[in-house]
Amino acid sequence: MEVSDQKNTGIFAEKIASLHQEIQNRRPLVQCITNAVTVNDCANILLAAGASPTMAHHPQEAAEISAGCDALVCNFGAIADYEAMKSAALMATRLGHPIVIDPVGVSGSAYRRTKCIELIKKAGADCIRGNYSEIAALIKNDRTVVGVDAMQQQIDTQAMQEFARQNRLFLWASGETDILTDGERLWYCKNGDPLMARITGSGCMSSALLGAFLSIENSLESVAACCAFVGLAGELAAEKTAQAQGGTMTFRLQFIDTISLISSQNEIFLKNKIIIP
Repeated sequence: MEVSDQKNTGIFAEKIASLHQEIQNRRPLVQCITNAVTVNDCANILLAAGASPTMAHHPQEAAEISAGCDALVCNFGAIADYEAMKSAALMATRLGHPIVIDPVGVSGSAYRRTKCIELIKKAGADCIRGNYSEIAALIKNDRTVVGVDAMQQQIDTQAMQEFARQNRLFLWASGETDILTDGERLWYCKNGDPLMARITGSGCMSSALLGAFLSIENSLESVAACCAFVGLAGELAAEKTAQAQGGTMTFRLQFIDTISLISSQNEIFLKNKIIIP
């Protein structure tokens, strides 16, 4: 069932606005061990949302830095920094800080899949956020594509639920329709714009923001709020890009700008369609 009537839409919109306001109030420090392609974007999107980033990834400092942070994001685009991820994740688990894993490239690399599953088993994770191909590759422990882009248009939602239950975590599979589960509930989010798939880093930025949201409230509702927040920002950025007659680079800048501008107009969530079944 899609929650698209004004009453229920408003209730969920208020949840998004409330969590976002808390991010601005608390300014959570999010440690991102992420790839060189998107490290700047991840830092800037966190700042735009009101959080604080740290990109410390040396294995000799990762655990110490993690101890002082509010959340940890491990992006497997930085597979060379796996030892740093592991030590930071073990510290985060010990202190009860939420851990987000972005399984970049596991759909085409057996080594990344092995290390990602190892990290989940050894240190745990609160949420895994990846595209359909990446989530499917983890669930099946098998290759689904070559490269890092999503190719699958469908995903086995029952397998998603079982994986989430077995590993006691949330799953967020991003695509034309984002699919979220905690192993029991299965939710869909249809906010977003096709331009988001045409820039490098939209997924990495989503994972970074998810760390901030989970630091405020570690729940499926918080995952869904982040998903809708990112999707709505993408829709608004696409509108601004069209008005400026711009292309993908304009959209990338407008996306980060939109996140920063939402900070003073949380009521925007109440005026737009948020869909969370």
